[in-house]
Amino acid sequence: MTGVMILCGYVACGFLGLLAFTILLWIWRGKIDLTTLLNEGNGQASMSRFQLLIFTFVVALSLFELVEKRSSGDFPDVPHGTFPDIPQGVLTLLGISASTYAVGKGISYSQPSLLAQAPTPPSPPPPPTPPATPTGDGVVN
Repeated sequence: MTGVMILCGYVACGFLGLLAFTILLWIWRGKIDLTTLLNEGNGQASMSRFQLLIFTFVVALSLFELVEKRSSGDFPDVPHGTFPDIPQGVLTLLGISASTYAVGKGISYSQPSLLAQAPTPPSPPPPPTPPATPTGDGVVN
């Protein structure tokens, strides 16, 4: 039975690796555009999106580091290959960050005036036309 579980683990890791490689390739080729990743519907930057992105990356990288240290044997009192306990405070902070993003999204989509494109600066006035000059026969050019 453990052989089947190991094989399933390798198949799942291979699939996720292939999926990640495909996504990175699409980003590289321009099929996935990340230039507006942190923008709201009106084109302005969103602090709640940035906060959620940063918190998620910090927690994910910390969890990855803890899992790696446990599998390498850096913690002798912890059984090998066990998943680390995630403190409730970390989960609470992630929940607050996600809730802030969701509430901000709800507010911005409930008010259509907030979704309108940000006003563009006025264009400069056209250059003045040169004054008309009379010709010798009395016709103004």
